[in-house]
Amino acid sequence: MPEAVPTRDYVAVLDIGSNAVRLVVFDGMNRVPVKIHNERDLCGLGADLGKTGRLNPDGVEKAMQSIGRFAALIAAMKIKDVMAVATAALRDAADGPDFIAAVQKKFGLHIRVIDGEEEARLSAIGVMMNGLGERGIIGDFGGGSLELISVNYNVVEHKQSFPVGSLRLHAAGGVDAQRALIDSHLSKADFIRAGAGGDFYVLGGSWRAMAKLHIRMTNHPLKVMDQYSMSGHTALEFARSLSAQSPQELEHSARMSKKRAQDTHSAALAMAAVLEKMQPERVIFSATGLREGLIYDALPAGAQKQDALTASCRKVALKISRFNDVKSFTLMSEWMAPLFAMQQDSFTELLESACLLSDTGWFEHEDYQAVHAFERILLLPLYGVDHTGRAFLSLANYVRYGGTGEDEIVADARNILTRGSVTLAIIAGLGMRVAYLLTGGALNLLKDTTLAVTEDQIILRLSGNAAGLNSPLIDEAMKDLAEMLGRACRVVSD
Repeated sequence: MPEAVPTRDYVAVLDIGSNAVRLVVFDGMNRVPVKIHNERDLCGLGADLGKTGRLNPDGVEKAMQSIGRFAALIAAMKIKDVMAVATAALRDAADGPDFIAAVQKKFGLHIRVIDGEEEARLSAIGVMMNGLGERGIIGDFGGGSLELISVNYNVVEHKQSFPVGSLRLHAAGGVDAQRALIDSHLSKADFIRAGAGGDFYVLGGSWRAMAKLHIRMTNHPLKVMDQYSMSGHTALEFARSLSAQSPQELEHSARMSKKRAQDTHSAALAMAAVLEKMQPERVIFSATGLREGLIYDALPAGAQKQDALTASCRKVALKISRFNDVKSFTLMSEWMAPLFAMQQDSFTELLESACLLSDTGWFEHEDYQAVHAFERILLLPLYGVDHTGRAFLSLANYVRYGGTGEDEIVADARNILTRGSVTLAIIAGLGMRVAYLLTGGALNLLKDTTLAVTEDQIILRLSGNAAGLNSPLIDEAMKDLAEMLGRACRVVSD
């Protein structure tokens, strides 16, 4: 009898936008949905909307082909839960209803057309579920529209949609006409100025492309767009510099395709206009938005309340760790807590996350475990963590696998972190190293041990099932940990 194939409750999101049609398949309806397939086709449905008020005929043909391919993929993947949404082009075009009816008839897909305010709300949810959006304005720049959402301590206070996406700006004409169109709409939005001093949270393909370009131009150590940040002043100067170049110049200087250069030029004009009006403290880019917001919005309240980073790392632990015992990682973080008695409560979450990721390299050759764990964690698709947090998690686990904080391979992480954070990451790594050497990875044995820190000593006490676990290897690991804390060490067996 053939082996039973486990079922997977994948979720497909089909996003029909003004500029592109995208299919994203997530690993399920959960707090931190991970993409297992992500595909986009540039169709330009809304290319003529600013001039004719109708869908672009060539774009209609391309979009129907793309949707046909995506429908076939959804069927082949046996996905039952499909969320199909349409935004600016189909809600504004006179022939939008005809297109929707044709799609439904041909492919059996029910398309939900969301209005501007709902698009803004879902985009805001998608950003806030990623640990962002505490205070400031969320901006989503697309092909047909720009959504701006004012948030205060993760509560949406105001949301508005403006018809100034990249395709509408192209249709407006030259640079002066595009600026005039942007200004005519943003001048009515006084709530933007109220965001001064807060953060500007950025999403949308063209704005995200600007982040990737800035990362490349500045040789930023971490090549991850999610939660990449810069000062408001730096972002404004960057947007102005891009908008001062023609699309043709951008195509050459930034090594972009013709289409991307055109969109980036318009995106830079729009960003500069928002930043001039808002004057934010920081600009932070988010990899999550509308599509992730759709999934989060459908979750039960209990799932929504889960911490994003902890949930991400718990998912990794369940998939990768040897013993499938997630509680033991929390036990290890609590066991190490005396090493960090002076740290703020927020550090507890980061320490637990480092512990949850601490068994990611077990299947590698021991000579490469540290390097592979470091590189893997640095680039994992985690929610709720900024670049400094990623650097901390990676460096701590590099040390946990036997590396040192001075090794050249971790130079990028050191450059992102402050000196104090580097020290904390090394201490966390050395603490995890002691725990793993002591237990062989069976971390539940830590229940029979305690780690205490006095004014001049670190004391590891072993009792019960752990009473006979000491060895010279443990003594050496304890000495390394104690040295980092400027103390002596002692191992006691009861």
